[in-house]
Amino acid sequence: MPELPEVQITVNGLNKTVKNKAIKDVWSDYFLNTKNKSKENIKNKKYFELFKKKIIGERIKGVGRRGKNILIHLTNNKTILVHMKMTGHFLYGKYRVVASSQYKVAKKNTWEAVEPKELKDPFNKFIHLVFTLSNNKHLAFSDMRKFAKIFLFDTHLKNKIKDLSLLGPEPLPNISLQTFTKQFLNRPNGKIKTVLMDQTVVAGIGNIYSDEILWTAGIHPERKTSELKTEEIKKMWLATKKILNSSIKMGGDSMSDYRNINGEKGDFQELHNVYRKTGEKCLKKGCGGIIKRKIIGGRSGHFCNIHQK
Repeated sequence: MPELPEVQITVNGLNKTVKNKAIKDVWSDYFLNTKNKSKENIKNKKYFELFKKKIIGERIKGVGRRGKNILIHLTNNKTILVHMKMTGHFLYGKYRVVASSQYKVAKKNTWEAVEPKELKDPFNKFIHLVFTLSNNKHLAFSDMRKFAKIFLFDTHLKNKIKDLSLLGPEPLPNISLQTFTKQFLNRPNGKIKTVLMDQTVVAGIGNIYSDEILWTAGIHPERKTSELKTEEIKKMWLATKKILNSSIKMGGDSMSDYRNINGEKGDFQELHNVYRKTGEKCLKKGCGGIIKRKIIGGRSGHFCNIHQK
């Protein structure tokens, strides 16, 4: 799942390309062959038709981020919320409509990238939402597993939307050590990896970055937060900012299928110290440990069996 760095990179890319562009049309097939047809997002056909009616003709004022959510602000004081979930990512370029036989729906069409060439990456072909823009280019959304959540809300209700109102503080650009400490001490009995991934504690951190942060800070993922010393929390605070900023500079993590809006991979996976390195020697100088994998709170945790204490 794209985490804070990947979402922020996407937001940065959208602000460079689609800001001030008007939406001429919108297409989706999310409501076809989708089991989860919530009434409150575009996977419901009736909701999509209303969504379409309210956004066509509107201009994109700007794009923001809250946690792992992308917020596309429109001129009619509406905001499109997009949570990319496991396999979703936005793509910007030129597309064309082509016939498709991948669904059991007569005469169903889909979209094919024309340019730039990077959009033709196999991970970018699962197009389920397309905005046609006023510059005759397209903002497409690829989502292999169709888990993404997309809906429209009144911008002024941002702090009342459940998806946003329960989120904890943002770790970037500069969460204070005091706030960071307070948030973690509010979960004294939780295992630190699970708490670090809790979106109500700190927003935007998931499986990849929690592993890398704890490895850098030298903290075992199964320790309770109440056991952490003041100096250890500070190390985790510093590691959080360092790791997240490093990933943004590297273009995000594309070990799985994340791509930026140009269809390109990020490179942070080349800097992994622990995530998905089960059985390998620890890279910490002089450590000599071996990377272990264990299910913690229902998620895979990767850690060194020596220096993470």
